[in-house]
Amino acid sequence: MVNYQRPAFINKSEGFSILYFRASGNFLIINGALEEFFLDSMNLEKIDYNITVDNLISKHAEFKDCFIDPKHVIIDNNDDYDFSSSQALLSSQLRLSNQLIEIRFDLQSTKDIFLSAYEHLKTLKKFTIANNILSIVNDKNKLYLFSESKILSIGLKKEYYKLQAQFANKLIEYYHDSESNQWLCSFHACAVKKNNKTYLILGDSGAGKSTLTALLCASGYRFIGDDLILMDKEFNIYDNPAAISVKENSWNIVSKYHKEIYTISESNRKKGNIKMKYLPLHLIQNNTPKKHKISALIWVNYTSKLKTQLKPLSSFDVCSKLIPDTWVNPDLNYPELFAHWLISSKGFQLRYSDFSSLKNIFDRYL
Repeated sequence: MVNYQRPAFINKSEGFSILYFRASGNFLIINGALEEFFLDSMNLEKIDYNITVDNLISKHAEFKDCFIDPKHVIIDNNDDYDFSSSQALLSSQLRLSNQLIEIRFDLQSTKDIFLSAYEHLKTLKKFTIANNILSIVNDKNKLYLFSESKILSIGLKKEYYKLQAQFANKLIEYYHDSESNQWLCSFHACAVKKNNKTYLILGDSGAGKSTLTALLCASGYRFIGDDLILMDKEFNIYDNPAAISVKENSWNIVSKYHKEIYTISESNRKKGNIKMKYLPLHLIQNNTPKKHKISALIWVNYTSKLKTQLKPLSSFDVCSKLIPDTWVNPDLNYPELFAHWLISSKGFQLRYSDFSSLKNIFDRYL
């Protein structure tokens, strides 16, 4: 019989509970009879627990990955690739706060993917000594991220976005002079702030997160970040120095509020076949690196001819929406900290097609 793992904790809220399985790194959100089942099962002896879980999985096969400790994980080490700085011939230097960072690449295509959002931070003058050197190199089907000659992260080329997140993490740490920060979690989201209220803007790819963020930042909101937002264990989120990505189908509407977009060159990077421009809002607003407390989570959905509507979400819906798209640090007690924070967070569903009507709703109700 399989020896199933038990939840590391059960965080009970009104009408539902959040469970976390440490070995598999999975969260589970449950209510109703399933909630009662898990609460009762925590006191069972091992053999009775295994039998009970076997019966549960026979009815809910989607839960199996939570209970199984994945023993097949392959751990890479520094012996996997012999790095030589001479391989990374393409380089750029970025000014991040008080630090000069040199970024090196072995292929132009990789440089286009990883550096497009940071072109506005490039130094005009080439300096001989950088505070830190990061390199991204290719080898067969893998990508490697190095700091000097030490491997920071390894990823498959087809999953380059995972390494991209690690690369962005390092630049955010340099930007805030916080190289040793252990992040609680990271969100695939945008963030803005006004009148000491900070909003995390979420949604599916193509839902209009970046476009809405650009429009709000032309209407009195301060830009915090686009695409990747990091949170620490004190529940602060940090400015991301990357420029905001604006897709071709949004250039016209964004240009009505940000004339600067006319002077920005089209990026070499594309998302699929969609052309991109990167609007450096931190520079336009003269922002300095800061951290912020989230006031509300807002899931956006832009649809043509859709009536503007801002609808509160239940805590169950907030947890169900955010957990699948969020990386949570598995170390220490971070998953439980994250669960406590999430249960107490306010969330809204936003549907709109007309920004002028939306701005009034933001200013009045949030």
